[in-house]
Amino acid sequence: MNTFLLFLAYFAFLGCYCRRQITQIGNLSSWTPCSSQCWCAQDDKGRDYGRCIVNKFEESVELNFSRKLHFLSFANNGLRAVLRGIFTNLHNLEFLSLANNSIEIINEHAFEGLSNLRILDLQNNNLKKWAGDPTRDMPLLEILNLNGNEGWIPNQQILRMPKLKEILGITWSSHCSTCDLLKITENETLVDDDEMEDYEENSGDGLSGKGEMSEMKCHVTLEEFYYPKAVNYGVSAQFVRQGFSPQCFCDYLSDCYNREVFVPYLTQLYDFPRKLFLSQYALGGLIVILTMSVLVVIITSRLLRNNISFVLVGSMALSDVLIGVHSVAIAKYNIFSDPNVKPRVVMERDTSVCTYIGMVFTIGQVTAVFTSLMLTVERYLVIVYYHKCRGKVRIRPLVIILFLVWTGAITFASLPLFGVGKLKYHRWFQCTMPYHSGKNLLQTSNITLSISAIFVFLYLISLGLYILIFCYARRSSLQFGIKREARLARKIAMLVSSNFILFTLPTVLLLVYVYSFSEILDAAKSFSSMRSLFIIGGWLPVTCFNLNSLANPFLYPFRHCRFKKELRSIPRRLRNGVSHTFYPVFATAQHFSLRTSAISHQLRQQFHSFTSRREGENSLHVDLDTRKGRGQTATV
Repeated sequence: MNTFLLFLAYFAFLGCYCRRQITQIGNLSSWTPCSSQCWCAQDDKGRDYGRCIVNKFEESVELNFSRKLHFLSFANNGLRAVLRGIFTNLHNLEFLSLANNSIEIINEHAFEGLSNLRILDLQNNNLKKWAGDPTRDMPLLEILNLNGNEGWIPNQQILRMPKLKEILGITWSSHCSTCDLLKITENETLVDDDEMEDYEENSGDGLSGKGEMSEMKCHVTLEEFYYPKAVNYGVSAQFVRQGFSPQCFCDYLSDCYNREVFVPYLTQLYDFPRKLFLSQYALGGLIVILTMSVLVVIITSRLLRNNISFVLVGSMALSDVLIGVHSVAIAKYNIFSDPNVKPRVVMERDTSVCTYIGMVFTIGQVTAVFTSLMLTVERYLVIVYYHKCRGKVRIRPLVIILFLVWTGAITFASLPLFGVGKLKYHRWFQCTMPYHSGKNLLQTSNITLSISAIFVFLYLISLGLYILIFCYARRSSLQFGIKREARLARKIAMLVSSNFILFTLPTVLLLVYVYSFSEILDAAKSFSSMRSLFIIGGWLPVTCFNLNSLANPFLYPFRHCRFKKELRSIPRRLRNGVSHTFYPVFATAQHFSLRTSAISHQLRQQFHSFTSRREGENSLHVDLDTRKGRGQTATV
């Protein structure tokens, strides 16, 4: 309590004292020249005041009352630098104003000799460099006004000045401008606004400035920063480490506090998960390529299209294609890649993209769960039930059931789109399932929780059925047909088991992460544990779902000899398909070629026959002529 009273009395005295002096400055009327460049005046207590008009500092300022001078102003000049040795004789000076100049450089020991200076006004300059340590030159300095010097930040030597209590008007970023720094010890209590007033601005004299005695609002410590030892914060943390409280941090909703505290913390917290999510591009691309190849082989093969197991495998492949699409989409639209890293801001500015991404994921997961169950039931019926009664599974009822499953999955996934039950896909949880009933992180839905529990229960049923299948196959091991079907069931069992593990594990992680989010955050005691929380709860579940879809083609289709045979026959079937497609053209061209060659051959034969007849006639005429000539010769 005594400390508080002393502290209150000190600042009340300082404020009243400074206001009284400024009021007296405004009332001074007998200004007389005290040098070629300065005018001086004196108050009723014998205190001297000075105003000087200079273009630049060349030598020490000489005043008639220099030893009694308490207040001096060099405001509103064109000064660009403060050189050493200007104020060496002003030992009693308490207030110095260099406001409204163009000062860029303050040389080392520029304020040498100002051993009693308490207030230094440097507002509205263009300060860029302050050389040296001013502690020895101004050991009693308490208030430093830097308003209007944007971009310049006090160095550690200034911050460590022992008596410095206030640094006014610092601007170190576009979000933190004209911010006052107050040094408050742990035992000091803050003074309310009604108990302390600012300095009143005395226009034109340069001896007072705006905010020279700032309101004391809050005490800022390193506890306001999240894990300050692990996170690299900006200059604001340096101010706090030196004991200064940035008053622009008093409002926790201000843009300055957000940019200086929240953004650096969350940016570094999300950095590693953001890099991990880049792997979803590769995973999603591989999933789409592999599962699409499985679909193409099954659709183009009549043999596989009529096989019950491969019809279900095709449905599973289509579900995996949707999971791959979600993987690629969430690699771009995940929460960690958003520049608006604050959860509240992200959800307020959330778009419908997450809704459509979540619909794709939900349809893929719901259909995959029921398809896995149907694969298990089909194997059970073939090996156990129908083997006894000699029946079989029909294609038509299976297609109808699959149609109903896909229709139900699409309907359930579309509920958040139409606002049914206030369900919502939450971007903070990677747009996986509609676990929420509002934008708030804690507004979770019990409906989706129940549905997820049902999915896990369905996988447990599948595993139980496979146990029955293996037991029955072992008892009937002498029958070759059962052994063959049992081998097929083992392959499908591996697929279903991997689905169970890689579905249940991420689902449980997501449920714990979603429905106990606040408790988990409170349990994180370090920066590394907090980052691990986001990796385990945000990145790992999505990766497990993707690995499940990536492994499915290798666990059953690519291991089945019939599928591999059909896969190898695709080039031949493509060639045959092309041949059948263009057969009329090929047939017409071939027929035309044969017709042309036949006509050509016929023409050649006719030409040869005509030529041979002409040659025979010519030879006959020659022979007759010869004989006639001989007859005439004989007559003669």
